[in-house]
Amino acid sequence: MNSFERHRAAGNGAFDSGRFIEASEEYTQALQFSIEKSEAHDVCVVRANRAAAFCKRQKWQEAMEDCSWVIARPLEAGPVCLAKSLFRRAFAHEGIGDAESAIRDLRAAEKLCPNDAFIKNHLRNYESPYHLAVVLNRASKETLARQKQFRRFKPETRV
Repeated sequence: MNSFERHRAAGNGAFDSGRFIEASEEYTQALQFSIEKSEAHDVCVVRANRAAAFCKRQKWQEAMEDCSWVIARPLEAGPVCLAKSLFRRAFAHEGIGDAESAIRDLRAAEKLCPNDAFIKNHLRNYESPYHLAVVLNRASKETLARQKQFRRFKPETRV
């Protein structure tokens, strides 16, 4: 087992045990050993996994960066990793109150995996005004202003 695989496996073990800081550190170490082009898909998977660890730590910007990196490489990532990255980026967008971007990413993930109940359920959540209010309540004024669809969201409707 090479250094890339060793750190990747350690990251997976840490994530499964709920040690998300350690997981993100192990995934970062794995990425430092990913030099060969033959590992392109594996690098996408590790970045998607690190994004999941960042989401668990509420490190929304870092999660979005890793997901965006994977999403920019659809051929290397493959449809499953791409869908996971879109879903995780949607979750990170929710974390900062960007409902419009979250919905966009969830719809893109649904196109890749149309039968995925998890994705469908998260999209269905946006039919609830309460869920929408909870997400938008997290938005800064700047984030809220960027969302054309939700600009009229008023503070008095905040949960």
